[in-house]
Amino acid sequence: MKLFYSGLQYNYYNPKRGSSFEHENFYKSLQAMSGVELRYFPFEKILEVGRKKFNEEILEEIKKDRPDVFFVFAFSDEFDKKILEEIKKYTKSVIWFADDSWRFYNYSRYWAPHFSWAVTTYSYMPEMYKRIGQPNVIRSQWAANANVYKPPEALGTGPDVAFIGGWTKPRGNMVAELEKKSVGVYVRGGGWPAGRVSDEEMIRFFGTSKINLGLNPPPGLWNKNTLGRLLFERSLNKFKANFHLLSNLKTFLHRNVPQIKARHFEIPACGGFVMTSVADDLDKFYTPDKEIVIYKHIPDMVDKIRYYLAHDDERQAIAKAGYERTVREHTYEKRFREIFKAIGL
Repeated sequence: MKLFYSGLQYNYYNPKRGSSFEHENFYKSLQAMSGVELRYFPFEKILEVGRKKFNEEILEEIKKDRPDVFFVFAFSDEFDKKILEEIKKYTKSVIWFADDSWRFYNYSRYWAPHFSWAVTTYSYMPEMYKRIGQPNVIRSQWAANANVYKPPEALGTGPDVAFIGGWTKPRGNMVAELEKKSVGVYVRGGGWPAGRVSDEEMIRFFGTSKINLGLNPPPGLWNKNTLGRLLFERSLNKFKANFHLLSNLKTFLHRNVPQIKARHFEIPACGGFVMTSVADDLDKFYTPDKEIVIYKHIPDMVDKIRYYLAHDDERQAIAKAGYERTVREHTYEKRFREIFKAIGL
């Protein structure tokens, strides 16, 4: 299968921030898949040649090579909608949307109709896409790149309780609450005092920590990132004014919808035990208390942390079952093959 892929190579167009999530997981998973001939069109080229030429070059390459599919990981306004309509005449185009629980209202809905197919990770989104004129919707989900996320040696020999992820005020408050209850948490990531870890260290902590916390509190409506979305939107590597106030208000009001994160799949792929909060339909992907543990609030989390630290066999059995479910059902290769099958490839 001949596949063209386009997405960010670096986080927010900035090489200093390292490779983007989609580059490490989508591009590299597609690159490793047997039977796939892949060509890459990183968004960063726009900064060199401009949006117009970037779009024209992709269209010309599609006309010439006639790939089976043009696959895009959405970010901002990289594409020209007229070019996208032209591309559909020569190949099947697919766009994967992230954060649709809130981005649908002032972003995804305006781009989805210009692709042959739209992919969303949210259970209630397919019907909403159909209402705005995109009937070809695939419900998929985040996963793990099985070529990267693997169990390290010496499972369960690290910290009792760990959280690896960026600092936010709600997360900081949760860690402080746990420490008040005499539950120590080893935390690493951007913004925390101990700072970031390398990808190799992160994978090791996922597998060696006895309990990996999924701290996913809603960002809140009154932080600057959420408030900023009322009047601004991202355009490539910058921000620009956006005065679609009704759409922006809907986005603003949906920012606190609990989200399934890639971490929910990456940690089990490393053989780690996951304790996390409720998110969308997470129980459709892992069986609670058998493959993953879900807490309701801080006191419930404290009780469950103490319980599973005292019951090694149960904790290890859940981690093992979560790992087996992940490698069986929740890898990006499996997700992509399901998508390609759904669009008739």
